[in-house]
Amino acid sequence: MGKGRPGLPALFRGFRSCIVLFAILVFPSLPVFALEPSGGISATLVSMENNAEALVGAALARKAPVSWDMYQRIRTSLRRLHNHAGTRPFNERRSRELMMAYSWLRVIALDLKQHAWIGVAIAANQLSGSMIRFTNYPTLRARDTAWLGYLGRDLLLLSKENPEANAELLNVRRSELVNTWKRVSKDLIKDFRNKTLVMRGGRLISEIEKDREPAQTIRLSRRLLDFVDRIEKVK
Repeated sequence: MGKGRPGLPALFRGFRSCIVLFAILVFPSLPVFALEPSGGISATLVSMENNAEALVGAALARKAPVSWDMYQRIRTSLRRLHNHAGTRPFNERRSRELMMAYSWLRVIALDLKQHAWIGVAIAANQLSGSMIRFTNYPTLRARDTAWLGYLGRDLLLLSKENPEANAELLNVRRSELVNTWKRVSKDLIKDFRNKTLVMRGGRLISEIEKDREPAQTIRLSRRLLDFVDRIEKVK
């Protein structure tokens, strides 16, 4: 994967970084869009998050047609979400999340046109984070597990893009990861059968927290994503 974005001005790269930091400061990882009994909004949110994750993979594989297809699907779903929000009483946080989602969609489109694949993947992952914040999950653990996946992807992508320039943000992500894992592990250990899984996760999170070598961070992040897939299956 290439570093940076060939052909994109430094100003635009800085704009993308500013959006990331703004999202961290302004938006806590709490749901702002309740799922309705009809399942319509629920299905839209799930579709958007899944397509955003798929776009991350397609971008890293440099699959342009698949990436554009995922982009169009996300764009259609976001319009549906926007139209639904217009039928409900004004909610400032929901409005700001929609604004952020549209901002990331714009970044994705610009990076796709430049074939700036790492940029596409990072923006798609930020969009997936917005969808997690949009969603009311059935349990706190379900939401936190989804957030672990988002953090794992972000650690991997920021380490691929420019680990030195992203050092501060990587530290923020590591801190978020530790705090999120504390909540997840506390819930998992309620069932003693999960003890081995919790111990394994604790060791992995500890390695990621201490590591500062980009290549190792990428390897550990991939292990984390596999681990998240595992705990998503735990009932």
